[in-house]
Amino acid sequence: MVLLAQDSFLTELTRLFQSTRESGSLSLTLKRVSETKDETTCHRCLVRARTEKKKISTVVEAANLLKFQTSMCNILKVHMTNLKRKERSKDKKPKSDEAKA
Repeated sequence: MVLLAQDSFLTELTRLFQSTRESGSLSLTLKRVSETKDETTCHRCLVRARTEKKKISTVVEAANLLKFQTSMCNILKVHMTNLKRKERSKDKKPKSDEAKA
């Protein structure tokens, strides 16, 4: 697994999305990591992306998390266009008499 800088991770994540557009899958994992050093606790977030052939990861500090999440959210919105909507039935179920009262 390759540990990348945050900007490099986002760029590579975009490439992974493009490579799996026609076939394949991409898995994203976020994990909280806490380290204790000299009575101080340091919180970080480990972000991993994986396809069948490639694995990448990055570590995000708590101070940079909001900026990173907004950037990653924008990438996800752009590349999640192939999701299928759930088909709903057009038949409505009759309401019970108790609900009307």
